[in-house]
Amino acid sequence: MKRAIKPFLAALCTLSLTGNALAQTVVQTDLGKVRGVDADGISLFKGIPYAMPPVGDLRWRPTRAAKLWKGVRDARDFGPICPQPTRPGKADDPQSEDCLTVNVATPDAKGAKLPVIVVMHGGAFFVGSNREVLEGGVPSIVRRGVVLVAPNYRLGRLGFFAHPALTAEARGQATGNFWLMDEIAALQWVKRNIAKFGGDPSNVTIMGCSAGGSSINSLVASPEARGLFAKASVHSGGGLFNATRPLKKAEEQGLAFAGRVGVPSANAAGLARLRALPVDSILAGDPGAPDHGAIIDGRLLPAAIPILYNQGKVARVPMIIGSTSNEASIFGLMGFDRAKLEQRFGIDVEALKGAYQADGPIGEAEMLRQVQTDFIFTSAAMATAAMAARGAPIWSYHFDYVDTAQRGSLPGASHCADWPYLFGGARFGAVQSPSVEDRTMAAMMQAYLYDFVTKGDPNGRGLPEWPRTAPGTIDPLVIGTRTRAIPNFRQQQLQPWFAKWEKENGMALGMGKGQ
Repeated sequence: MKRAIKPFLAALCTLSLTGNALAQTVVQTDLGKVRGVDADGISLFKGIPYAMPPVGDLRWRPTRAAKLWKGVRDARDFGPICPQPTRPGKADDPQSEDCLTVNVATPDAKGAKLPVIVVMHGGAFFVGSNREVLEGGVPSIVRRGVVLVAPNYRLGRLGFFAHPALTAEARGQATGNFWLMDEIAALQWVKRNIAKFGGDPSNVTIMGCSAGGSSINSLVASPEARGLFAKASVHSGGGLFNATRPLKKAEEQGLAFAGRVGVPSANAAGLARLRALPVDSILAGDPGAPDHGAIIDGRLLPAAIPILYNQGKVARVPMIIGSTSNEASIFGLMGFDRAKLEQRFGIDVEALKGAYQADGPIGEAEMLRQVQTDFIFTSAAMATAAMAARGAPIWSYHFDYVDTAQRGSLPGASHCADWPYLFGGARFGAVQSPSVEDRTMAAMMQAYLYDFVTKGDPNGRGLPEWPRTAPGTIDPLVIGTRTRAIPNFRQQQLQPWFAKWEKENGMALGMGKGQ
């Protein structure tokens, strides 16, 4: 075990915030004072409003700053989560459209210029909340001297909705991407307030996994988010296929939703009726697998996200970009089986056999698993990293570590399997009792993250070398039982996806050519 990793092992257990007579800290924000709770050297503030509740006539309108309050606001309990279908184990979490809040964990509210991580939660853009990164305790990276911020943002149809009447109402301004408006507003709140919590507003790293990773791709691509962050880390965020949709298509999908809830009108009167619907009716209007994504509205997103990356019209900041080796584990939720891949995306799975059997014969089930993994995730991570590397320092990765308890029973690292090693502390996903090897992996992952958020480069003493991604190349750090960079990673399997994107978009990616 590397010497530099050993000191981190003792800090891996998440920090408990239970106990009696906990101390309290009061912080003055630009909207008013908030009272948090102190425990184990960490101050935690929950449910701080960063925006007005998007309720009533404010439903499906741009995010507005929260109003000032008098006195000291109690920030010791989580706020409601945004409306979403009920999930096992989450039935008791209160839901409300009044959900636009941030949680903040700081090791020193009176400190000066600590690095900041802002986590955008995942959940396929229809479930999830800012509670999740903190529910098991404050991640141990906070104790090392990092301020952690987690915002809620509007989900499902409440966050992703285009409609002809909304477009007319917007008068050329942003519309449809209400979730992204929320995330930008949360980052603006961080810019204005994080110094009061000991953070450095000029050293903010945004990161997320799954829909959270997709959020980071969108924020990096959005001209409206420029200057709100210094670094970004995208985990299993996709971004090449199925990342965005034109406004016209989004409007058609919005009208289809309106018809399902009994309001088929495309005019302003119909929109008013939609705004008056109860939340349960909104949720009931989208049965089946979630299908929410970023909309090319001409303002927040001037073009498709991969096109913006390919043209260099993105924030030029240091980035970590990667995915896992068994992203197919999420495809049941997404509904992307073989038939769906062929019908919706025009993918001829049979024609891919040559590429996927280049290294030897594999069974049909294993080939489909690899196709599912590469289509949305691996190809996107590698291409996005190689495109972004034309203008900024980029480090790409492929996470292939399976915990020792499940090793041999899984075909690879599941969707977002790296996330618990970065934030999970003593528990890694479903693993109740992590082994020494699991803990060592977590120490390495947290060391990479700490080095990245503090100095903009994940490399540090005692860690396996992580080379920067060169433009046009596929050379990720493959993280597993043996961690090392692999040039030309899965070149044969990934080239068909790059060719598909080039054909559909009429422009070259330049992948695998070492530009």
